[in-house]
Amino acid sequence: MATQAQLRQRRTDHDLIARAAESVRRRARRQQAESAVGRAPIVPYGRYVLVGFLDELALAASRGELPAGVRRVGLELCGELLGETSGDPTQRA
Repeated sequence: MATQAQLRQRRTDHDLIARAAESVRRRARRQQAESAVGRAPIVPYGRYVLVGFLDELALAASRGELPAGVRRVGLELCGELLGETSGDPTQRA
């Protein structure tokens, strides 16, 4: 049985990963729309693979199924992805 601190940490990890996935998803949608009207190149399919990977990572984090090393690397990746999109003026709230 998980302690309250473990449950909070799982929720925090899940929220960060889910936020990164949504950020990448939004960026891919925007690029796809710009591509449709000829203003940008076609969005690489790898972007959608990354979104799916982040969704699965968030699910595993919420269940507490991530090994410590995978969790650490995943959270670092999400931090980098969020940093990239925060540099995009259209992503700022």
